[in-house]
Amino acid sequence: MYSKISLSEDHGPADAQDTEYLLSAEQAQEKSLPSPVAVKRNDKLKKYVHIGAFIFYTCITIALYLWSAKLHAAKCDCSAGEVYSPARTALQYETKVIVHDLVEDGKYRGKPRQELDEAWEELLNYNNLRVQGEDLQKANLSSVPLNDEKGGYLVTLDVFHTLHCVNQVRKFYYSDYYHNPNPIEDQRDHFDHCIDLLRQTVMCHGDISLHTYTWKDDYRWPWPTMKTTHQCRNWDKLMEWSKDHSVDSLTGPILSHPILGTSFLGDEPHS
Repeated sequence: MYSKISLSEDHGPADAQDTEYLLSAEQAQEKSLPSPVAVKRNDKLKKYVHIGAFIFYTCITIALYLWSAKLHAAKCDCSAGEVYSPARTALQYETKVIVHDLVEDGKYRGKPRQELDEAWEELLNYNNLRVQGEDLQKANLSSVPLNDEKGGYLVTLDVFHTLHCVNQVRKFYYSDYYHNPNPIEDQRDHFDHCIDLLRQTVMCHGDISLHTYTWKDDYRWPWPTMKTTHQCRNWDKLMEWSKDHSVDSLTGPILSHPILGTSFLGDEPHS
């Protein structure tokens, strides 16, 4: 009733074609699969991509932080005790060794002479400055207006006022040379004001740089080394900012008292 099927018998052309097709498909699938070397290479590539992305975003984060810190430096942070000034954008700090030995002459010291006076005058070249209303609002201050096409308000940086006081004390010390025409009592009032201003300014800044001492063979007491290292604000950068905001002249209608009229007619001395 039943016939035995031989496992070894031929199945005909159709079966051979099916077998060949299956083998071809299997081989094609094997070829499409990545080799172990390719898989390893892809893993390395992914690793490098992740590392590169991490470095990129880290650099972006650092750049944004530095930019934010620079922006913050130009703003007032009252909680940190900072006082707003538009000149804060010009601040650049540097380490500087200040030598204060007892030599007789220097650019800003010594007996009166033309080059000495010129050096001091140069320090005060840009003491009359122009700022805009928003700057005064941020500082919660007011000032007198400048009546020209540029507008704004008259200010000076306090460092220039302090330097002016130092220069006045210097001139008073050499009063026989500078011949101040004002009564001596008026001069003393001015110098008392300047000296007390210097005291307050020095105490306000409270420089904590270390002042050291040494021994001298012919001197029994400790001798100051006459030089100290300080963190200073770059003076040239501050002068550049002041030059950009300076008022060339206060003579004429640019300054006018609301009742008394023009402040400087051209024949009065003013800085």
